[in-house]
Amino acid sequence: MTKSLLSGGVIAGAVTGLAVAFLQFFLIQPLIVEAERYETGELVLMGVAQDDRSASNGDPVLPAHDAHEADDEFSVVVRSGLTVLTLVLTWSGFALVAGAALATHRALWGPTSISVPALALSGFAAFALSPSLGLPPELPGMQAADLSDRQIWWVMTAAATVAGLFLASGVKSWPGRLAGLALMVAPHLLGAPQPPASVPVIPPDLAALYSARALGLSLIGWLALASLLFRLMPEDGREQPTAVAEAVDTR
Repeated sequence: MTKSLLSGGVIAGAVTGLAVAFLQFFLIQPLIVEAERYETGELVLMGVAQDDRSASNGDPVLPAHDAHEADDEFSVVVRSGLTVLTLVLTWSGFALVAGAALATHRALWGPTSISVPALALSGFAAFALSPSLGLPPELPGMQAADLSDRQIWWVMTAAATVAGLFLASGVKSWPGRLAGLALMVAPHLLGAPQPPASVPVIPPDLAALYSARALGLSLIGWLALASLLFRLMPEDGREQPTAVAEAVDTR
């Protein structure tokens, strides 16, 4: 089981990460590049003066040519390669967590206790949707709270959502389901750390489009990851028999 979990998780995570990276280059990367142009001052939000922007974040607005110099130093090829590597590692981590949850769920409540859509939606809710309710996806140049505070709240929210979904899906009693719901709601009652009020730098429609595409891409990734995990981690703990093997067994 452990070997199947590790190998299946790594393979499923790597394949999913590559697929997500391919889609991200078309859906997400252009939005990030445009946001960086606002961040460096090459583009300015209509109605917002550069003096206001500088005062809002305490940093001077960089001239446009600095962005081009930075692009020359940090080539597009290197940046794309790091993006792919990061996504592969991230989705491999998600795959190991999801694979462990899948194996535990089957051991406690039976091999058919969870389906591909249920696992995909649970992972999406725990690691994308629920944290985004307090900390929406952020583009470069957007004001944000302290990084350590955001990391703590994100981890707490994801862990509480996983535990809550685990209880709500496995426990048949209403007290258990209510306890799961309370776990999922608790981080949001506590509240996510919020940035101080400031003059906007990024157009609101650009930020909204980025959030929508980031969440949509995450949902696609979780559906692909769950499908691969079910394929690589069959219910009986063995590889699914091929059509040739089935034909041989029937003889």
